[in-house]
Amino acid sequence: MSTEIKQVQQIKFHIQDKEYTVNVDDVSPTTSLNSYIRDTLQLTGTKGVCFEGGCGACTVVLYMHDPNTEKNIYLAVNSCLIPLLSCNGWTIYTIEGIGDPLNGYHVVQETLATFNGTQCGMCSPGMVMNMYALYESGKLTMKDVENSFGGSICRCTGYRPILSAFKSLCTDVSPEILGHYPDIEDLKICKKDKCEKKCTTKCDKRGKEPFYLQMAAAQWIKVFSLSDLLSALSTSGGATYKLVAGNTAMGVFSSYRASVDIYIDVTSVPELKVSEFVGETYVLGANTTLTTAMDVFNEVGAENPQFSYFIELANHIDLIANVPVRNTGTIAGNLIMKHDNHDFPSDIYLILETVGAKLTIVGVDGQEAQLSPEEFISQDMNLKVLKTITFPSYLMDNVKFVSYKIMPRAQNTHANVNAGFLFQFNINGTLDSATIVYGNINPTFTHATATETLLAGKDLFDDNVLQQALTSLSSELICDVIPPDPSPDYRKQLAMALFYKTVLAIAPADKLSPKNQSGGAMLERPISTGVQDYETNASLYPLTQAIPKIEALAQTSGQAQYVSDLPDSPHQLFGTLILADAPPNSTLKSIDASKALEVEGVVAFYSKDDIPGDNNFTPLELFFQQAEEIFCSGRVHYHHQPIGILVGESEAILRTASSLVEATYDPPTVGPLLSIRQVLQADRTDRIQEIRTIEPTRKGTDITHVVKGTFDIYHQYHFHLEQQCCSVVPNENGMDIFPSTQWMDQIQIAVAKMLQIPNNKIQVSVRRLGGGFGAKISRNGLVSCATALAAWKLRRPVKVNLSFSDNVQAIGKRFPFSSDYEVGLNDQGVIQYLTCTHYSDLGASINEIPYGEILNDFLGSYVNDTFEIHMKVAVTDTHNNTWARAPGSTEGVGSIEAIMEHCAVELGMDPIELKKANFQQTPISTYIDELKTWADIDTRKADIETFNQENRWKKKGLAVVNMTYNLGASGPFSVMVSIFHGDGTVQISHGGIEMGQGINTKAAQVCAYKFGIDLNFVAVLPSNSFTCPNNVVTGGSVTSEAVCYGVIQACDQLIARIQPYKDKNPNGTWPDWITACHEDFVNLAAIGMFSPKEPNVNEYPIYGVCACEVIIDILTGQHIVNRVDLLEDVGRSMSPLVDIGQVEGAFIMGLGYYTTEEIVYNYEGKILTDRTWNYRPPGAKDIPVDFRVQLKKNNPNPVGVLYSKATAEPPLCLSIVVPLAIRNALASARLDAASTNAKWFPIDGPTTIEKVFVNSLNDYKQYVL
Repeated sequence: MSTEIKQVQQIKFHIQDKEYTVNVDDVSPTTSLNSYIRDTLQLTGTKGVCFEGGCGACTVVLYMHDPNTEKNIYLAVNSCLIPLLSCNGWTIYTIEGIGDPLNGYHVVQETLATFNGTQCGMCSPGMVMNMYALYESGKLTMKDVENSFGGSICRCTGYRPILSAFKSLCTDVSPEILGHYPDIEDLKICKKDKCEKKCTTKCDKRGKEPFYLQMAAAQWIKVFSLSDLLSALSTSGGATYKLVAGNTAMGVFSSYRASVDIYIDVTSVPELKVSEFVGETYVLGANTTLTTAMDVFNEVGAENPQFSYFIELANHIDLIANVPVRNTGTIAGNLIMKHDNHDFPSDIYLILETVGAKLTIVGVDGQEAQLSPEEFISQDMNLKVLKTITFPSYLMDNVKFVSYKIMPRAQNTHANVNAGFLFQFNINGTLDSATIVYGNINPTFTHATATETLLAGKDLFDDNVLQQALTSLSSELICDVIPPDPSPDYRKQLAMALFYKTVLAIAPADKLSPKNQSGGAMLERPISTGVQDYETNASLYPLTQAIPKIEALAQTSGQAQYVSDLPDSPHQLFGTLILADAPPNSTLKSIDASKALEVEGVVAFYSKDDIPGDNNFTPLELFFQQAEEIFCSGRVHYHHQPIGILVGESEAILRTASSLVEATYDPPTVGPLLSIRQVLQADRTDRIQEIRTIEPTRKGTDITHVVKGTFDIYHQYHFHLEQQCCSVVPNENGMDIFPSTQWMDQIQIAVAKMLQIPNNKIQVSVRRLGGGFGAKISRNGLVSCATALAAWKLRRPVKVNLSFSDNVQAIGKRFPFSSDYEVGLNDQGVIQYLTCTHYSDLGASINEIPYGEILNDFLGSYVNDTFEIHMKVAVTDTHNNTWARAPGSTEGVGSIEAIMEHCAVELGMDPIELKKANFQQTPISTYIDELKTWADIDTRKADIETFNQENRWKKKGLAVVNMTYNLGASGPFSVMVSIFHGDGTVQISHGGIEMGQGINTKAAQVCAYKFGIDLNFVAVLPSNSFTCPNNVVTGGSVTSEAVCYGVIQACDQLIARIQPYKDKNPNGTWPDWITACHEDFVNLAAIGMFSPKEPNVNEYPIYGVCACEVIIDILTGQHIVNRVDLLEDVGRSMSPLVDIGQVEGAFIMGLGYYTTEEIVYNYEGKILTDRTWNYRPPGAKDIPVDFRVQLKKNNPNPVGVLYSKATAEPPLCLSIVVPLAIRNALASARLDAASTNAKWFPIDGPTTIEKVFVNSLNDYKQYVL
């Protein structure tokens, strides 16, 4: 019987230990918890990045009473997906509430900082909160920790220090796994009593009475029983409605963001959360969260043999999304996504259909029906509720259940193909029945019905039957084209391979050949380990001391402020870029913003016609070759080129209004050319320009082998968690600009020229960036100019923060690169000649050109007087490409190392020996020898060869690469050092941009070392254009050293001024001497400068070598990086923990570039991979299982600043070792497939699991027992 639903005007909940009341007039049903936390409460430690639950930056913790266990539990949740109105009665913790400088830090915050687990710090609050929930829940095994961060993306650190930090808090931690780690009890800070008391107090005084909130355009209903829910539905009339539980579907399909008339919160309906045995079945409520379902399945499956298959269900659900999503997302929600979107490869649908579960549906009339999942997705669900799922019991001796989810990376993405198999055998060992279910084949496909029928009564473990089944599958698996997902042929072949893998997995051992036995198992990833080997010199401390970054605790406690965290100013406005939804080479004819301007809260729209000065954000006074438009002036250069900016009173208003801006275009007369190869194929020589040619000075004559090939790599999205953003505040002098830029000088000049105002009217300030990686060298100029235009026109403060999708669509990425080569060699592998043509894809215009870096690092390690190199650039119909970490050098090192590996394969030589035969007389050969010994290369190669001979469907590979990275000098960089007479403390302001690479930490260490004072005496201020005018871009790895050079210069001046007072009072203290200086009117501020013209500023080489070992599952294409050994040349490290972090982070960024990160365009030039769910940087379980990094010891750089070398970018170049190791593994598989197959296949973009699978060259006719 239903209860009367009463109207209320407010909801209440706790954040930290404080109760908040929200009135209905102040919010809407679409207001998120994240928006309320950040925008209303100004608790900006919680970040907002992707707004789809895919990055983890928004993670907060829900503290609640679990009615099933009668325990208080902590759940990490995505605040960007949680509707605020769902929070009634909740207690929520944000990063600010668990620890801070006043009350002490939580052990999780302290530990992450201590282990140097932060760099830019943008991901740190989310990481901390995810771990906080785990820690407070007591689930502290290292396996749990490693498995719980699939939804937390970190671009900077490479995850290793984060995982090490959090594993140190586990009960099963050991030195063998982790090495040295802090004592938990030394770090732990107990909770405040008031928090404990507040958290266990029920916030919702209404108890379990249903209520509703009436808003202007919608109604929100909260129900506590199924009868109340059905009553609410029955009285809804023809209104549109939405049942709200986890709301995670909104992160997958934008259609679920659409407004409806009625929202019904069903999170507290007990009938939808049942968990009980009913006769021979088990019944689970449809509104059970995926996390709870996993717990139930593991517990019930372990204790009840007839439900032992539940454990496999739990393992499969563990592969769905990530922990915060699973904590709120429900079984019903996942099934409804499949119901509404048949092309969605729902894992819940797949496993429920495979095991024969039944779904109970109830209508508003109380009538129930039981349906299979396949029947359910065709059911009209209007005014019906998915109530429960009923699971059958099985005699597991006669039943085999296996399921798979083959993903592009280890976690947090949907399947390329998912599959479920359930075989029921009779007493004779033949099949009574077979259930074969696949996902992501086509929208109408569920069962392989023909194959299921064929197998009935057959002996599954007979090669003839196996081939019949595979032939049947080949006929009925009709895969559709669904970009950006993998190709239809691959998905079909993968689906067939999974059937074969299942047969291998369940077949009796005596039915299988020894070489095939390992093919049935999936790759098992052990708990990861790491070694960080470096030296320090205690006599120089704090210089060379291994310390965390000085901002680490500010970052792990949410105190660190970014541009988007800046408080709103009075009369604050916001802006959003309007992008051209038109193919390249269209012509923009008109823009009509009138409908958008009619929306309440929208203030203005500006386009190129409103710019008073230059419509250009790349001033030619700097190193730019061509002007680049802020807003499109006619010809559309690339899909999603900005055409204007819409300004309004809130970001929420702009999200709605931006779609109302209408633009018209004349269509293009030609199709877009989106890659170098397309330009070459079209013979568009007008789009190719030769920049430089290197002619050989000799050519060898002992030519016994000729090797030809190609090398192609493509875009990489920088994936800085802080999107391109800017805040501009007009003032009486002009304007203050707070951009997320790596180059203050560009912003100042570009804005001044756009507005036709003097440079001195503009002050640029940058505290830190939430990641940059080169994307914010020049590209932020577009966003900052647009923001400044709106602020100047309106004389009001304006903030612009691009959405994740807009950032991917509109902003340039790493330069794609192609190379065609021919190499002549003798029998000893010595190169007699090398001819190659290199092409860099610059995008829509010839502006930023990385040819110098490509050439230097291509030539760096090897004798090259026989090389003929043609350096060319290409113009394509994509956004202007730009600098990305190790620009040019990645292409240079990658291509030459791939060429050397290819040559070695063709000659049948050990690649190391071939390289040695061609090395220049530099230290690189000694690095290789040291690595061979340290990493035990020869023994491991022999072991791998044996393994590959003994296994057909698992293969291992090992590769070794080297690098000679030439570091140039740039400038100027200026530094101001000020000493305060009150206590002798010091401030530094410099022209570099701190973005996680540790400039501030190194600067402080150098300053403290020079002055002989404690590091705590030194603080580093934000960078700004007044104290550090005209400074060059922070990029190219040079900035940390350059700033430290400037610090030394400034300190030396001050030391000279202080010395007479030290001489007068040799027994005095630092504060005594500073006081004496002040009293004698000594200037206690000094400026230092770094530039190529300063004394002792030199270019120098950086050496590095790396070995990588992988294991590959030939039947899925998946791989695990088993081990990486990396020896890096850093000179004498000024700050070893910082440098180790740079090495690890750079390498993992490169690992992603070469394995998982793929930009996919449609035929019109629109990027399809513009979300966290389909653009995939590495996650925590994609990094090497055994990651060993050594900074070469006793290795001072005689021309470096304090004998150091740069570290930020060079190690990324070494990541080419990963696809080469994969190729070495696949060489064995390719020969197993046919002895005539070539062992080598070329680098062509990332070596994704699709490319691994396809290039294994296996065919289903090879699938035998």
